[in-house]
Amino acid sequence: MQNTILNKAEGALAAAEDMAHRTGAAVENVLDATKSAGKKVEAAVSSEMSNLRGDLDDLISRMPSLSDIDLEEAKERLMEKVAYAKEVAQSAADDARKHFNEGVDCSRGYVKEHPLQAVGYATAIGFLLGLLVSRR
Repeated sequence: MQNTILNKAEGALAAAEDMAHRTGAAVENVLDATKSAGKKVEAAVSSEMSNLRGDLDDLISRMPSLSDIDLEEAKERLMEKVAYAKEVAQSAADDARKHFNEGVDCSRGYVKEHPLQAVGYATAIGFLLGLLVSRR
């Protein structure tokens, strides 16, 4: 009887470890996608800010010689560039959000496909965490 309980406990532990490994891999994939999107955002925004800074420096250096009409045109071009930089940042943020949501949906899909296993894994993990915490 004890061997049966021990075998079941070991089986539950192995299943929990497998679930934890799969969950960790899914989370890692989501984090990698988010980091990749973050790097793209950083590069795009950095490039746009550098261009914007250069245009602004150019405008400031030419300001004394510009007429009111030229200043208004320069202001419009500057505002267009700021709007474009905002669009690039928003697009990258949306992309990162999409990747994160895909990871969450993947996890939800697994739980929906295997609800009893998910509950069993969660129970086993909770039991093991309880054992670890109670030993301290």
